[in-house]
Amino acid sequence: MMETRQLDLVDYLAGMSAPPAAAPQENPLDLLPRRPKAWERLIAHVPAEDVRISLSTTWTRVVVEQLRENGRGDLLFATGKIRSDDVPPDLIWPEPCRLILMTAASAARIHERWCLEEAPGTGLTNTFRFARQQHADRAAVSQQLRALAQEQS
Repeated sequence: MMETRQLDLVDYLAGMSAPPAAAPQENPLDLLPRRPKAWERLIAHVPAEDVRISLSTTWTRVVVEQLRENGRGDLLFATGKIRSDDVPPDLIWPEPCRLILMTAASAARIHERWCLEEAPGTGLTNTFRFARQQHADRAAVSQQLRALAQEQS
């Protein structure tokens, strides 16, 4: 005669493997460099989709960011100074945006945590934006960032 054992509900639940918790999606803006408080207040309204990351082999590191909107251009200098100017309507960058200038190595560190993609139609080469999905395909941009890092070194 076979004896049937009744499993206790607590034992049963304890034996179940829990599905892995989905990692919370980061806010891509949290990956960007911290800036002086006055600049942070100025750019606080800019959503991630309006951020552009520009890499140049000739970047002088004098200006580190630009905010372009409503016919104005605000510049953040490496010293922390902010300068505001009127921007001509035929400027190469017609869309409102926060343009961040950085090295390829810095951009690569961001790209490891949130996929970057080329920003089309900017008129500037080597300009990227946050991909809509944090974990999109990174291969092409990773290769591009490695090549730019070689040029910048």
